[in-house]
Amino acid sequence: MQQKSWNDYPILPYVRLCYRFISSNFFQAERRLLDYLILFLEKGTYELTVEGTAYMLYEGDFALIQPGIPFTTKGIGECVVPNAHLDWFYNAERSKSFVTTPGQTHIDGYMNLLQPQLNDFPSIRLPVKLYPEQPLKCRDTLYRMIEHFKHNDIRSMLTVQKLATELLLLLLGSDGNTSAGSNEFEEQQFVNKMNAFLSFHLSTPLTVDKMAKHAGYSDSHFSTVFIANFGSTPHQYLVKLRIQKARELLSTTSLNLELIAEYCGFGSASHLSKAYKSQTGLSPREYRRSLS
Repeated sequence: MQQKSWNDYPILPYVRLCYRFISSNFFQAERRLLDYLILFLEKGTYELTVEGTAYMLYEGDFALIQPGIPFTTKGIGECVVPNAHLDWFYNAERSKSFVTTPGQTHIDGYMNLLQPQLNDFPSIRLPVKLYPEQPLKCRDTLYRMIEHFKHNDIRSMLTVQKLATELLLLLLGSDGNTSAGSNEFEEQQFVNKMNAFLSFHLSTPLTVDKMAKHAGYSDSHFSTVFIANFGSTPHQYLVKLRIQKARELLSTTSLNLELIAEYCGFGSASHLSKAYKSQTGLSPREYRRSLS
């Protein structure tokens, strides 16, 4: 995706919902947001699954869900989760926007309300599970936002928006890039990001160019970084993931080979069979028979 320009998207926070969510042992179905969700786990254990990658949150952890990304939430035990739904960028129609509900994954009809993702801007790489430089200050800023949001007077509303700007600055860190702490952290973020992207797009045609654009690299640099982190070329690794998915469907469903091939990104059942036998030594049918 082409990087966005700060000149085209003025920062003007608009807090839509800000409260302390309290619930026990729950699961919320997949959805996509039009705005941002920032949350802090005050109590309990929380599992976020974002683009197919699971993130475990424990007491004291922060997370950020960016607009348009599919995710689910699961609470383990009694959970207390201070959170805020907000726009960070000005949109003339933002009063028409809303907090999507669990199960709402199709937002094509509301693209005029969709906030741009922070990670689409130069030098910004905010992970799902955040590691702010000043976690206590982040927590206290969110707490103050929640307290002021309870009131409807103009001073309280202005204070909430001011605190939202302060919170964004805290999330970005002193250098404007929270992922720049170490090479090891950057590499882990790259691995997580690519695994999530590839897993989510297994059934669709993928080129190295598309993968590189998602990672924000040139084709040649992307291939070098990918091989260094995964030990194989992007194409080889993608085929491996597709074979793993096909194996799962062969063993857990009665789907025919044509459908499995389609779901796993192969052009035909014969293409699937050839790749499967090359990777595993068995044809898909032989593998299924071995399970009975």
